[in-house]
Amino acid sequence: MKILELCTSKGWGGLELYVWQISRWLNTHQYDCHVVTAPESLITRRLAGSNISMSEIRPRFRFFPWLAALRLARLIERQQIDILHVHWTRDLILAAIAKRLARHRVKLVFSRHMALTRHKRDFYHRFIYHSIDRFLVITKTLYAEARQYLPIAEDRIQLLYHGVTDFPAVEEANCEEFFANNNLQQATFRILLPGRIEHYKGQHTLIEAMAYLQQRGLDVDMIMLGHVMDEAYFKELQQQSRAAGLEKKIHYLGFAEKPTQIYACFDVVVLTTYAETFGLVLVEAMKSGVAVVGTNAGGVPEIIEHEKTGMLYEPGNAMTLADCLQRLLEDAALRQRLAAAGKAYADETFSEQQHYAKLTQIFSELLNDRSDKTK
Repeated sequence: MKILELCTSKGWGGLELYVWQISRWLNTHQYDCHVVTAPESLITRRLAGSNISMSEIRPRFRFFPWLAALRLARLIERQQIDILHVHWTRDLILAAIAKRLARHRVKLVFSRHMALTRHKRDFYHRFIYHSIDRFLVITKTLYAEARQYLPIAEDRIQLLYHGVTDFPAVEEANCEEFFANNNLQQATFRILLPGRIEHYKGQHTLIEAMAYLQQRGLDVDMIMLGHVMDEAYFKELQQQSRAAGLEKKIHYLGFAEKPTQIYACFDVVVLTTYAETFGLVLVEAMKSGVAVVGTNAGGVPEIIEHEKTGMLYEPGNAMTLADCLQRLLEDAALRQRLAAAGKAYADETFSEQQHYAKLTQIFSELLNDRSDKTK
């Protein structure tokens, strides 16, 4: 089986990380994998020096990238690609045209990582989605959105939860070193808030909740990790912290290359996004054995069952978030029970090996279907 992973995004987030991870996994498990990326993209840099076969394509026209599609079609022919696996929505038109142009028959699989919010049933989108042989979604919510908004047959849509690797146990000495290196003082209760700094991620809600906790006389520290995507919003967060007298209790440490190595150093990991499609950081935290709190929206309720594997609160409701955090602070037994149950659920439901096994099974089934029709 020959698989081509396509992603011309130049960013670096959960989507691009997934492309990087799956390319490496396929390559190390004896699959014939070729990766097509954009020149100078972060994925290209990450894969540089590996023994993975790579090519670069720069689509010059977003809506009708004919020349780039022709190059991709010729690559499919030369490499005799069986599966064209796409991840970035903007690459779909490129892949759909290339599939039509290629003289070698190829199956098109699209992994959808982001929510769907509007109908896409015009001629342009019908051409794209009628070209997709399998549309993979990462949550049940996204499955329902795909059925509602897209011109694609239901039997081509399939749920496939993300897989997350297992993490080694974190030593107490490593946590002490981390806090010392970042000049973080001792606190009764430590909260970690990972994610890009932008309004949609809702960091201001946790700062407001921190203010409520301070008014109740509770000693809580909060650490934010992630790229600053919106400078104006970041300045608003700093001003909000100062106005609440929380400058010494809220710390921004920037982007962390391997945040999973420090999750276990915290008492709770919080996700404040208004409607996260999946909530990867929550799964990572659960696998690390940490209690989690997330918003009751998007795909998060598929990860957290309230008061069983974590806690949920309504997006933007700082008072309810403060109440959840106070319960976890004051009830260590509850915190430990939720952390243990969350880890057990995440280990079973979001297994990395299980994810890859199901994905390659889908690839094989598509190829078998093609073989049957050619007999």
